[in-house]
Amino acid sequence: MLMSAGCVLAAVTHVAFGYLFWRHGAMAMAWGNVGSVLTYLVASWLLRRQRLGAAVPLIMAEVIVHALAAVLVVGWDSGFHLYLMVLIPIFLANPLSGWPVRLTVSTALSVVYVTLDLHGHHHVGLHPLPAEVLSNLHAFNLATTILLMSTVTVLYVRLVSQAEQRLNELATTDSLTGLMNRRSMQAAVARLQTLRQRKPQPTTLILLDLDHFKQLNDQHGHALGDWALQAAADVLSIGVRDIDLVARWGGEEFLIALPDTTLDAAAIVAERLRQNIEALHLPKQGEPGQELDTRLSATFGLAALAPGQPLEAAIHAADVALYQGKQQGRNRVVLAAG
Repeated sequence: MLMSAGCVLAAVTHVAFGYLFWRHGAMAMAWGNVGSVLTYLVASWLLRRQRLGAAVPLIMAEVIVHALAAVLVVGWDSGFHLYLMVLIPIFLANPLSGWPVRLTVSTALSVVYVTLDLHGHHHVGLHPLPAEVLSNLHAFNLATTILLMSTVTVLYVRLVSQAEQRLNELATTDSLTGLMNRRSMQAAVARLQTLRQRKPQPTTLILLDLDHFKQLNDQHGHALGDWALQAAADVLSIGVRDIDLVARWGGEEFLIALPDTTLDAAAIVAERLRQNIEALHLPKQGEPGQELDTRLSATFGLAALAPGQPLEAAIHAADVALYQGKQQGRNRVVLAAG
């Protein structure tokens, strides 16, 4: 993304340069800018195909050759040497090389730039431009350099932020269902318990398990099993409030935390969710529009989570109630005793 944005901006800039040199009779530089535009088009094509190993050296070579050639032809005061500085942050952000290589190349570019500045500062150029044009060109190159470096910086920060967000999602959500995973659920309930120390309110846990799930997987394949988990997760997400917490607890088990909800009120919610899961129609794999005679169902165990009570203790109580529901024939809601 960084390199693609740079290629687009560089190609547009070189079109303007080509026109400028053509207007002032520097035809060699005009055609050189045509070659630069083609180079960036090729680099952009390589980047779209994820071929960074070919695109990065091509872009670096173009910038170095073009900057040095432009300084030689129109002089140091044109400001084309400024583009060499753009390569430093771009190469430092390059993921293809290790840090020793990145630092070595960046240092070498810095040394080249400083050396050119010391020895080429008064170079007039083989095809000098009028002073006013040269001054405007220097200002344009300076502004473009700042824009390029700013663009690279902003995009890099944006990419890092997106990567951090994605890593956070991978660490806190279940990849199949999109629900909270076990770890994030534990952390969320811990925060909830901390808040309840200042304002005690009833919280109820609902632990549910899809019935005969292993049999469903064995008879109809894991694809249908995944579909059932996703469909059940959708039912649970839609069927609770925004403040409620829903997680895939493990395998075919789900855990729901209902803040500010009594055990009796949670039983009403659980019964509605049970009915909605039972109403799901399992599709026949490979036969669009066809449904299985088998119906999906779930057994629910409910337990109150007292203020200050460890989550594991409440889950154990809900699990005992869930086991009782399995023993009683499944597809039912059972409240923990006491």
